[in-house]
Formats: sequence, C-alpha cells, structure tokens
Amino acid sequence: MAKGRFMNRNVKRREWPIGLFFLKYFLYTFVGIVLTVLLLACTFAILLRSDAVYSAGYAEKQAKAAVEAIQRAEQVTPDLIPALCQYAVFDKEGHILSTDMGDKEVRRAWNVLTGREDNGGTYIGADYFLGIPRDSECCVLRYQLLVQYQSAVLRRYLPQPELLLLIIFLVIVFMVILLVAVRFNTVVAKKLSPLADAADMIQRQELEYEITRGSVREINAILNAMDEMRIALKEALETQWRIEQTKNEQMSALAHDLKTPLTLVRGNAELLTDTHLTEEQKEYTEYIMDSALQMQDYVQMMIEVVRSSAATPVNRRQMPVTEFMEELKCQAAGLCTIRRIELHWSCAGLTGQIYAEPQMLARAFMNIFANATEHTSCGGSILFEGSQDETHFVFTITDSGQGFTRSALRHAKEQFYMDDDSRCVTGSHYGMGLYIVDMIVKQHGGELILANVSDSFDANETAVSLTHRNMLSGARVTLRLPVT
Repeated sequence: MAKGRFMNRNVKRREWPIGLFFLKYFLYTFVGIVLTVLLLACTFAILLRSDAVYSAGYAEKQAKAAVEAIQRAEQVTPDLIPALCQYAVFDKEGHILSTDMGDKEVRRAWNVLTGREDNGGTYIGADYFLGIPRDSECCVLRYQLLVQYQSAVLRRYLPQPELLLLIIFLVIVFMVILLVAVRFNTVVAKKLSPLADAADMIQRQELEYEITRGSVREINAILNAMDEMRIALKEALETQWRIEQTKNEQMSALAHDLKTPLTLVRGNAELLTDTHLTEEQKEYTEYIMDSALQMQDYVQMMIEVVRSSAATPVNRRQMPVTEFMEELKCQAAGLCTIRRIELHWSCAGLTGQIYAEPQMLARAFMNIFANATEHTSCGGSILFEGSQDETHFVFTITDSGQGFTRSALRHAKEQFYMDDDSRCVTGSHYGMGLYIVDMIVKQHGGELILANVSDSFDANETAVSLTHRNMLSGARVTLRLPVT
C-alpha cells in the first residue's frame, strides 16, 4: 500500500533526465560568460570613442607625423618626440648620441635599423621602430600598437587598457562560475535530500514513511529502488520479529516446564536426607540438591530474560579472586565427582580483586565445566588453570574429550548452534551453553577463546599443562577477564 500511495502521489510530476539538469547550469555559465564579453566589448568601444584612451594606431600616426620635423631640426631634442614614443640617436658607426630608451631597447633599435632583426612582432605589446635618417646621424622612434591611456598617471600605475579589461573579464568569469557552482550545490543538495532522508530512515529502521519524489528521473529511479528495499526490509523484520517471538515463547515454555521436574528432583533429594544414608550418599544427595537449586535459578533467569527481551542487568562488585575460585572449585568438583571425572586444579599465584557479578560469572564457568564433562568419558580428566598478568586474568579449562570440529570453532558461540557430528551430547541439546558464556564474558569486558588441545599448547605452557598433556586431547576453552 505504501508503494502504491508513493506512485499515485507523484505520477503527475514532470521528470527531467539528469543530463538536462547539468546542461541547464552549463547554459547559465555560458550565458554569463557571453554577457560578460558583450559588456566588456561595449565598455571598450565607449572608451575608444571617449577622450580617456588613445587607439592602438595612435602612437604610429604620431611617429610618422613627426618625421619631417625631426629631419629639419638641427638637433634631436625630447620636445620633438611625440607622446607614447621613445627615441634614440645613432651616428654612422652606431654609437649612441642621445636616448630615453633602456639598453635592451637601444640594442634592438640598432639591430632593426641595420636589418639584423625584424621590426615588430606577432605578440601583443611588440616593439616597433621607425628610422628617421639625418645628415650625419639617424634617429629611431620606438612605439607599440596598443591602446593607451591619455593620462600619464594612469599609464604609470595601471595595466594598459586591453590587459586591464582581460583581468576584469577573468574576475567576472570566476565570479559567474562561483555563483553558478554555489547555486548548483544548493539545488543538488536539495534534490539529493530525499535519498539522504530515505537512507537515514532505513538505517534507523523507521519504515513507516513515504518517500517524496523529485524532478530528476535518475534520482527518482534510485528512490523507487530504495522504496522497494524499505518494503522488503520491513517484511523481513516483521518475519524476523515473529520468528523471535516464537523462539521466545518456546524458550519460555521450556523454562517453565523445567521448573516442575527440578522441583521434584530437589524435593526427592530432600526426602532422601531423612533416610539412613552413608556419608558418601549424603554427599551425593547434597550435590543433587545444590545443583537442582542452581538450575532453578538459571531457569528463573531465563524466564525473566525472555519476558523482558533484554539482557540481564550486570550488577558487578569487587571480590577477592581467591574467594571466587574456592567457591567455583567446590561446584566444579561436585560436577566432576558425579560424572566420575578427575579434576586437576592449578590456580596458584592468583591475587587481587576481580570485578564481577559472582552468580553470572560462576554460571559461565559452570556452563563450560558442564560442556566439558558432557564430552569427557568416565575416568577422563579436566584441567583448570588460572593465571594473571598486568591487565588480565586468564582461566583455561581443558578436557580429554574429542575436541571441537572446525565448524564448531567458528560457530559454537552462536545462539542455538548444535554440532551433533562431534562432541555429541546424550539427550537434549539446545546449543545455548557457549552462547550464554560468551554473552556473560562480554558483559564483564572479557573474551572467550575456543581451541583444541592440539592447536593451543605453546611455549607458555605451565608445569601442570605439560604433566597432563598426554591425557588431554580434547577442547580448550579460555576466558580472559580484565584485572581491576
């Protein structure tokens, strides 16, 4: 429906190809340049008709008009030289008698007079020389075919008129191009704003909106594609939301259903404590009761997470790392005892405080231990190692099971991932263990690293690692947590 409204609302609006859009601003620039040329041409014509400037041939006419007077004069003096001209007087041998030219001009004047150089030139401002023979000497007048100011002051301080007009032309053309560019930038930004708005709305997943069309055909084509993408994304998100809702409902139902058998297990374990049990049986019964209680806490936490659709808040606090390790060792030992798995513990040298939410972090460790015991045969071994450096605590749990497959190493931390071809679990397997561990570790600012024993041992192995290397052939899970 949104797309239909989009098309109907804009169908009567006229569209132009982007080529015409660019051509319009090119024409603006072209017209601006043509008008500038016409304006300057008119100004130049007015100047030529006024008394402000001399025409380009004025200096040549004055030089030719002065020839007769210079020939008759007894001596060439500056007052005989017409305006806009310079002179030089040579004797028969080419020695300079008098001049108001520079040395370079004097040499060129004699070369032109003797035929060694051509007179004038093809460039603007070329020097022309007029030789005037006298009895025992020769006078040479230098002039240029340029428009000149009549005022000597203007000739002294301003560029000659043609050059000045050229400079003004370039400045005006630059201003025209600048104004057209600014206008072009403003209009283009306005034309492209629907694209930016659409991209921003899609990025923020605010998909209940209608795209506004412009007048540029190619931009509208992109907007049409973005509108189709918006609709497809909206449908995909709605589908994903429905799937997530279904998953949450299933997980909530599963967690709720787990509460009943756990209550029965704990209740029956409590009844067993009222019977005549051996010390070993009492110990096993206490393990059952503690584990059932812990599972009830996990189930309740899962229910709350599913209901709120948000991560569980992490209320961390400082606690001695040795105290946390002792509590963890007690739980892990109980789990390994039930599974008849030998636990090797190496945490010597751990000091200081760990900043954590104890129950959540213990849950992460116990998930790893549970995963290790599930994939370790009876009579096997699990090695727990703890160390620290200046920045991190490093905890490693290594088992003697089959290890991770290559696929599991890449995907085991993903939610609902189940690798049933390797490290198979007897019974139900929902692929949540390592996903939950990774989530908790990240909430504590740490990192979860998965590897196999064959890939992970190196020169930094501890003595305990080396002692049990032959019996450990399975997975190796490492937690790196920051030291506070």
